[in-house]
Amino acid sequence: MTATERTKILELLKNGTITVEEAEKLLTAVDAPEAAQESVTLKDSRGRKSKKLRILVDAIEHGGDGENSRSNAKVNVSIPLSLIKALGPIATKSIPRDTMAELKNDGVDIDEIIRQVVELSESGLDEDMINIDVNGGESEKAKVRIYVE
Repeated sequence: MTATERTKILELLKNGTITVEEAEKLLTAVDAPEAAQESVTLKDSRGRKSKKLRILVDAIEHGGDGENSRSNAKVNVSIPLSLIKALGPIATKSIPRDTMAELKNDGVDIDEIIRQVVELSESGLDEDMINIDVNGGESEKAKVRIYVE
């Protein structure tokens, strides 16, 4: 962990954004990811579980070469929004410069995406941010859902 990351976590603790226990868990998880067996449950300032960004992907692809091959891809990601707010800027700084330049050339601004996700979640959004249902016939089907829980 870099000094900047440690300072950011300490600032969150000082500002009351996270509790002492949450700070300890974050520091432990970042310093020794393999030792972090317990999941980190971040709570807001009123003691409630924080909102989470959920990303669900369910894709099925059947072999198109005459064989009965079939591939399933399932993704289920849950990220606390407080963690996105806290570590998002740190994470974007860890992306290589040439990759960031390539993303920006393609019109992708990671910092802006993080800012908008946090803004949408804080505005009380109670519907899906992204909901995609693709049905390409027998050969492929996919569902993608991104929402705040």
